[in-house]
Amino acid sequence: MAPRVQPVDDSQVAPDIKERFKIAEERGAPNSMLLRILANNPHAMKMFYDSWGQIFYEGIVDHGLKEIVRVRMARVRSCGY
Repeated sequence: MAPRVQPVDDSQVAPDIKERFKIAEERGAPNSMLLRILANNPHAMKMFYDSWGQIFYEGIVDHGLKEIVRVRMARVRSCGY
């Protein structure tokens, strides 16, 4: 089995990264564990988080398209959404 990438410990990250973790946990998205794994490379995590925010919270993508993505993600995961 391939080694797993471990999430970072909160004590090892900068305050701005911790704030992103907190906001993600409050919103429920993006997945805060994914952010903790991506935070092994803080620049990559910030780029992912900021892009997610632009797409899903700032509205640079049409609402209808976002719903199509949500439904597709649910189907891929066999979720009853």
